[in-house]
Amino acid sequence: MDSEFWHQRWQENRIGFHQQEVNRWLRSCWLGAQPHEPVLVPLCGKSHDMLWLHEQGHPVDGVELSALAAEQFFSDNQLAVQVSEIGPYRCYQHHHLALYQGDFFAAKALGRRYRLVYDRAALIALPAKMRRQYAQLIAQLVEVDGTILLVTLEYQPVQQSQPPFSVSEPEVRALFAQNFEIELLGRVAEPDHPRVQTGELSAFDEVAYRLTRRG
Repeated sequence: MDSEFWHQRWQENRIGFHQQEVNRWLRSCWLGAQPHEPVLVPLCGKSHDMLWLHEQGHPVDGVELSALAAEQFFSDNQLAVQVSEIGPYRCYQHHHLALYQGDFFAAKALGRRYRLVYDRAALIALPAKMRRQYAQLIAQLVEVDGTILLVTLEYQPVQQSQPPFSVSEPEVRALFAQNFEIELLGRVAEPDHPRVQTGELSAFDEVAYRLTRRG
């Protein structure tokens, strides 16, 4: 899955992964952290979830490949923005809400580690060969005892040609168990999902985990 794929999706406004509402797992299972704790949001798009986190008092650092997504986030929400260059990224910032536009896999160049990470659309956006690389990088970016709220999808039959990809619980555990304690928070079946309704899929579940970084 190369960068041109995502740039084209944003240019053509084919962004079905963008949710109009704050994610249910974020509302019900957020980690109860101190509001001053910064939150990393990988592959953030223009998610409303970042506004919700910011409203809870968290500084938010989103990382997003598409400049169009970053620009739309601030324009759609009528937020004044300052733009600067920081390392390999163009940084769009409004107070304590920043979007770093560029390749997430360069994130170590920012020289930061986090106690909180929220991933709703990053892991499931990556093909299998990149998911292990992502898990290894996240382990380097999260402090000991830091936590990740991870939201994935599981669907049947598994079709892996384009994102969002189905990522099973065994795969989540295989990817993260070396560095994280993994707690399954729950799953919600979506029988009314359009791909289920059309018969393309027989099942479609949204699944949430809490990952805690071991020492």
